[in-house]
Amino acid sequence: MIIPGYLDGYTPPILRSPLVDGADVMSHALFWPAFLATVGGAASAPDAFGVDPADLEQIVDVLLDPYEWPVFSLPLAGPCRLHVVMRNADGDGGVDYVLDPGTIGASIPLACLDGHFRGPAFAWRDVVAAAHQPDPEHTPAERLLMLVPASADSDRPQHAVDLVAEALVALGARSGVRQTGEELLNSSRYWAPCRWAYVDGSLVGLGPHTYRRHGGELSPEQLRLVTAALRPHPVGGQLLSPNG
Repeated sequence: MIIPGYLDGYTPPILRSPLVDGADVMSHALFWPAFLATVGGAASAPDAFGVDPADLEQIVDVLLDPYEWPVFSLPLAGPCRLHVVMRNADGDGGVDYVLDPGTIGASIPLACLDGHFRGPAFAWRDVVAAAHQPDPEHTPAERLLMLVPASADSDRPQHAVDLVAEALVALGARSGVRQTGEELLNSSRYWAPCRWAYVDGSLVGLGPHTYRRHGGELSPEQLRLVTAALRPHPVGGQLLSPNG
């Protein structure tokens, strides 16, 4: 699997891409408790799904395979795709959220979940709007839970926990879903809650660690592309998006 520009800059260069399509992994019965516990930082996820944490060891090993890095992909507006990459490089492990514009341009970094973290990638309005985009392979619940670990929003509505809990139930969780939802939304492993605002037609984060920052590494064109791909639509100063 190739994500344009994603593996550039490694020393020594990576000659054979370790990226592999994670669709088969995502279809595994224990994928969600494993993903939400490892990537989402929700320690209660195994209990919510009625799973012994020891039973997740095999699939966690697949998620963290240093030779084959699973990539979970979601279609977004236009030709864009969001990739969640399990970056299992020796001595440089983490999880990356990147946007592939679907053109000749290189992928756009959105978040890095690791010791030198960058993010958040998404406001709550992004998560809800992107979760409800058309997708023949993934449900809105799956899309929402894939996006939440890279989100943070100091202005998210109170019912955000309810929506995450509903998504958990839709994917098989049966107990403690509000606790797991709280853990996913309020994880402090990386960034603090972030305020978001529209600047020059782009939704940008006002926190110091986000790639989606006005005047940061991303160009104004890239910031507008990310905003358009996620499709939160401002109308009269308000945002129109499903449920939020």
